[in-house]
Amino acid sequence: MDRDDRLLAAEYALGVLPHAERQRFSARLEQEPDLRAEVDVWEGHFEPLTNEIEATPPPPAMYGLIEQRLFGASSIPATPKGLWSSIGFWRGLAFASLVAIVVMASLLFATLRPTDAPEGTYVANLSGEANLVQLVALYEASSGQLRLNRTKGEAAAERDFELWLIEGDNAPISLGVLPREAHASLQVPAALRAKMPGGVLAISDEPAGGSPTGQATGPVLAVGAISQI
Repeated sequence: MDRDDRLLAAEYALGVLPHAERQRFSARLEQEPDLRAEVDVWEGHFEPLTNEIEATPPPPAMYGLIEQRLFGASSIPATPKGLWSSIGFWRGLAFASLVAIVVMASLLFATLRPTDAPEGTYVANLSGEANLVQLVALYEASSGQLRLNRTKGEAAAERDFELWLIEGDNAPISLGVLPREAHASLQVPAALRAKMPGGVLAISDEPAGGSPTGQATGPVLAVGAISQI
């Protein structure tokens, strides 16, 4: 079995393959016993982790801070600018919700041979205060592909979820409207790829088609730090 098939089997078990690619891979599993066995191995690795690790939402105070950062809400107490410019602060806020997925992804690639593990692979686990939206993102720096697996939450009628990249103290940048499909992928523009490592992803609720202003206009529903595997 080649390297690509081993990685596909791992991503299938982790649940980050886009819907169309997952369907094609599922069809192969019915015809290729060796590939099915490879998936069984990965699922066996992940099963005890999901039983032992409970999802932990970020601290409630985090969302007021994010809304101030994105929307400049005057009703929210001011926060020192240095706090927002600290990548360590963002990582600390998102750490609790990020631990489980990083452990799972690290286990995924740790068991591959060193030559098989792709360089520049990043993961983010996005969740919100009320856990209304949950999403796992896997980013491949070499291709700029951002694979998305939304495990919870759907946009309401006439509304869309929009994905934002926050790099340090810079203004949030839209990565586009999230597809309606739970499993999907986005292509990160070349000009933004260097900003992804160490950044933060956030999801806001927007009018259909995305924010009309180029800035977030709706509430922040989920957030997660981008961490290298």
